[in-house]
Amino acid sequence: MPQGETITHEGKVLRVPGNGTAEVEIIVSGACSGCHAKSVCSAGSTEAKVITVKSDSFVQPGDCVTVEMKLSQGFRALVIGYMIPFIVLVAIFTVASAAGAGELVSALLSFLAIGVYYLFIYLLRSRIGEKFEFKIKN
Repeated sequence: MPQGETITHEGKVLRVPGNGTAEVEIIVSGACSGCHAKSVCSAGSTEAKVITVKSDSFVQPGDCVTVEMKLSQGFRALVIGYMIPFIVLVAIFTVASAAGAGELVSALLSFLAIGVYYLFIYLLRSRIGEKFEFKIKN
């Protein structure tokens, strides 16, 4: 896969459960400073992120690896996490305002809808997580 079609992060293997996966702690590198999506990317924050990755190669705890994900999956995460909630917020506010609700009520309904949306996403997190696949770059 060409470099431009993937998102990569350096990481350290923490644990290898033995089921073809490995738990990797992403190490935030200086490359994040040049990334155009750093302000919205949760992997670029200062806290350590532990992710489960598919591992076809033999890795051991303590190994430094490069973890990659398809760029299209990154855009999918952006849509699910930011774009759909924004659309819901604007749509609910517009519909409530058009129905005659005041601005305060419209705003509260909009925020309630966002809360319901994120609760829905939280409840479906394992199913949604199946669509996002990190792999160790060989």
